[in-house]
Amino acid sequence: MKNTLLIFAAAILIAGVVCAQETSTDKVVPGSDELVQKKGAFAGTWIRPDADITRYTKLYLWESVFQFREGGEKSTGTTIGMSRGDTGPYAVTEDSKEKFKEVVVEAVVKELARSKIFEMVGEVGPGTLIVRAAVLDIVSWVPPNASRTGNIHLAAVGEATFVFELIDAETGVIQARVAERRTIQPPGRVNTINAAPTNAASVWNDVERWAREEAQTLRKALEKAKKKAT
Repeated sequence: MKNTLLIFAAAILIAGVVCAQETSTDKVVPGSDELVQKKGAFAGTWIRPDADITRYTKLYLWESVFQFREGGEKSTGTTIGMSRGDTGPYAVTEDSKEKFKEVVVEAVVKELARSKIFEMVGEVGPGTLIVRAAVLDIVSWVPPNASRTGNIHLAAVGEATFVFELIDAETGVIQARVAERRTIQPPGRVNTINAAPTNAASVWNDVERWAREEAQTLRKALEKAKKKAT
């Protein structure tokens, strides 16, 4: 088992995702070049031809990867400009980066743990499917000190590409990869400005909801595949 974990630590580096429709990643774990693109719940879905979901009863979330887009504006634009997308993206502080990571990981773990078919575990073992999450090219549309200004209204707090890799715990071979890029906003707020002013609570609520929805899509896809195969 220790040797398997060393393989993961040395081999897994998720990178190169640009957009959901043209998602591609470097070979990061054994078997990446054997994945076949298929239709699925995510915009991009790649599955190993001999993948067998019935072999797994447990899920383990391994160390997640976060990559923020470099640069960004450090001053606040006008409300009209922000609504048109004429300002930003904005620089993300180190504190906000850490908060983002914490919120996303917690949301993913809680959502996967809701499964009635798979058990969420804290260590790998027989029958375990490792879930490797990555959030890439994270862009923030939240201007500096937005919560203090009190009159900033946003259509979305940002956007990013979510990637999940599913890896067999015993062999270290990737079984599937899914990915899609989405704006970080409530489902009903597509292309419309939020009527309520943006504040810290609303920003992190939107991030949590977005991460939870991505994890929920994964959970339901895994449960569907498990039920269909049994």
